[in-house]
Amino acid sequence: MIQKDINPDDIAQFGLNIYQYGHEVCTSQHSYGPAVRQHYLLHYVIQGCGTLHTEQHSWPVRQGEAFLIWPHEITTYVADKRTPWEYMWIEMDGLVAARSLEKCGLRRDMPLYRPKDPDSLAGEGRLLQALIAEDPQHSLRITGLTCLFLDALIAGSASSRAGSETASISRHLDNATQYIERHYHRNFSIAEVAEYCNIDRSYLSRLFQQQFGYGPKHYLLQLRMNVATSLLADRSLPVKVIAYSVGYGSQMQFAKVFNHYFHCSPSEWRRRQANSDI
Repeated sequence: MIQKDINPDDIAQFGLNIYQYGHEVCTSQHSYGPAVRQHYLLHYVIQGCGTLHTEQHSWPVRQGEAFLIWPHEITTYVADKRTPWEYMWIEMDGLVAARSLEKCGLRRDMPLYRPKDPDSLAGEGRLLQALIAEDPQHSLRITGLTCLFLDALIAGSASSRAGSETASISRHLDNATQYIERHYHRNFSIAEVAEYCNIDRSYLSRLFQQQFGYGPKHYLLQLRMNVATSLLADRSLPVKVIAYSVGYGSQMQFAKVFNHYFHCSPSEWRRRQANSDI
């Protein structure tokens, strides 16, 4: 087995946090779990087959397909007895990851990725293979390859978003996330987002919960905290300026939210980053 871990702080400003990636040739009936992950974990099957078990269902997965483990869900996955799988994996989170996986048609109730044209190693597989060959120190290259991999997954997905109801849900989510990403720097309510999307606030919250596992308020919080840590990396910027830049009316309010999210103050986070760079 090959596993490479990287420091997500190196690339947090992209809204795409990558924690580890790797490759394994499994033995007959090799299993992992039951376990709970903190981030998205995607396995891409190069050859062989196996089964993903969630709390709701069991999903057979074969060559050229992939399965997604969602954060905070209990899962077990097992290699086939006769033809155990060989797979590559990547663990990630962030807004880019969440939106890209949604565009692939992956959901909590449908964690299986099926390509349009099954191949021994399709374009998305070759990109993930190139990513796994990279040194974890090359954070920009890793981020670029991950974006290309996610783009290839979206392009190659067999999941259809053509149905009118599915297309409508996707449109509402796209409108809402785009609104949040364009206006995170100012004070606004989730009711305002729902009004922009021409839907009820409770329905919007339900769509976010179904797709991301959390509501639009947390989506906004996560975005603001990602941007804040990126800005804190520039030590010439006062914390007060950063607070205003990510939509908070005062440094005190920002510090309180930041401390609750990261379990440290903005100044302490900045000191830790400075020490890690030495």
